[in-house]
Amino acid sequence: MDPNEGNNSRKQVNNKEEDVDISQLFLIIGKGISQLVNAIIYIVKTVFHWILTFLLFFRLNLKKMLLAALIGGSLGAIYQYGLKDAQYESSMTVEPNFGSSVQLYKNIEFYLNLIKQDDFERLASSLGISKEEAESISWIEATPYSNENEVILSYKNFVSELDTNSVKLINFKTFSREQPIEAFKYHIVTITAKDKFIFQKLEKPIINSINNNDYFGKVKSTAYANLLSKKVALENSMNELDSLRNLYKKVMLAESSKGNSGTNIFMSETGNNAKEVDVFDKYMVMNEELIEVNIKLTSEKVVVNVVSSFNAIGMMVNHWYRNFAVIGSTGGFILMFLLIGFRKLDRELMAYKK
Repeated sequence: MDPNEGNNSRKQVNNKEEDVDISQLFLIIGKGISQLVNAIIYIVKTVFHWILTFLLFFRLNLKKMLLAALIGGSLGAIYQYGLKDAQYESSMTVEPNFGSSVQLYKNIEFYLNLIKQDDFERLASSLGISKEEAESISWIEATPYSNENEVILSYKNFVSELDTNSVKLINFKTFSREQPIEAFKYHIVTITAKDKFIFQKLEKPIINSINNNDYFGKVKSTAYANLLSKKVALENSMNELDSLRNLYKKVMLAESSKGNSGTNIFMSETGNNAKEVDVFDKYMVMNEELIEVNIKLTSEKVVVNVVSSFNAIGMMVNHWYRNFAVIGSTGGFILMFLLIGFRKLDRELMAYKK
């Protein structure tokens, strides 16, 4: 037998086996794709089926749910406008210093807990008002005042103190979401009460509860004394720099009047001008520091500054989400929906049991 013919026959067998393997691979891939497409179609059909089932259920029982919403809204409106006492609200904006915002929030939380526990005697004692006035207070809260510009400035100051690797770990969204309350400059204290004339009576007790704190009093005294010392040092340094500037001017005038050559006079005036410019730059830097010190002396004179006080007369609370007519209609609608849904589920379970 010719060896070439044997080699050709073996090559033909190998080619056939390879063709069979490739065809089987394509069949497996085709089956996998077909199964995946069928699974997606099944999921889409199932989701569509449940959506249609829910819409049919909703359509069949819409009248009952609307009737329940109407009854709930009517009862809520009767309570809101006929039985419930009118509620009034007012806000005060404060600027805590020396980290006293933490104490502010603790005090507000303490007052709110007394309200929730109906401990109006202790609340009246803490705020320096009568028990009847304390009973009129229904809510008190403190929230930080923030806008995007303030958050951006805070993030800029925060990043400037970090190295490059640390900055990569904290982005702007994370920083704005996880800012502590003491990082905010201003805070808003909001009070809701039945007595619309009580709000201005509450301002001093709330502020004094922090201003009269021994720890913050010591911190304020030390910081204020340091600012005064810095102010005196800056003023003395600025006076000395001013005297030095005047001295340079006198030297320049004296040298220019000697009648020396124009080149010597020019060189002398140039050197003195450079020194005078340096002194002037230092003077302006100290002047900016003095301005900052004066601002701090004004803002940090007390522990808590009142930026805007409570209104003399509170504004009537008219938030739609606190209106019992809205709450009643929404509650009635949801309650009827759940009731009908549970009844239908119970019937399906009993049918499945049989």
